Amino acid sequence: MRDSIDIRSARPTDSERAAVLLRSAYTHTQIAYPPPEDPESGWADRLARYFRQDGNRFSYQNIHVAEHDAEIVGLVLGFGGRDESPLNAAVGPWLEQEAHDDEWYVDALAVFKTWTRHGIGTRLMQTAERQALQQGYSIIALHVATENQEALNLYTHLSYVATERDILYDRPHVRMVKILDPAEPGMSQS
Repeated sequence: MRDSIDIRSARPTDSERAAVLLRSAYTHTQIAYPPPEDPESGWADRLARYFRQDGNRFSYQNIHVAEHDAEIVGLVLGFGGRDESPLNAAVGPWLEQEAHDDEWYVDALAVFKTWTRHGIGTRLMQTAERQALQQGYSIIALHVATENQEALNLYTHLSYVATERDILYDRPHVRMVKILDPAEPGMSQS
């Protein structure tokens, strides 16, 4: 199964599935595709619109997707900490500053419910770590909602360390950090 998953840079045409995955990440819920009817579908529509545009936090430019048989099954969104302010400004003042300037920041990781436990999240995180190193960052960080035990377990398994507790968007989160070692297996530039 693992060999049948390809990881690639996102494209604007990926917006429909990507918006659903982003919504899943930001609401801390696992979703299958197609999703059930959503009374707040306007939120996913806005994410899809931002996804298709250049130069903002939710842009396809900041995302890698996992594909199986040409269908997107997961994604990771990351960017350099020093780029966060202009990326946020392109969306609106409601976005909170989450990253430090000296780190690569993983803003979202999501895999469709039917694809969990296949190693896709791990592969997407490894992609983010390689991207961080390619962009000159030796630190990678993220926030996890404190109630999201499955994500906390994944990041702990991947050697991320909880460094502090924060309140983001009125919810408690754990900030997790990993120091990247370019010599670590899997960190090659491929």
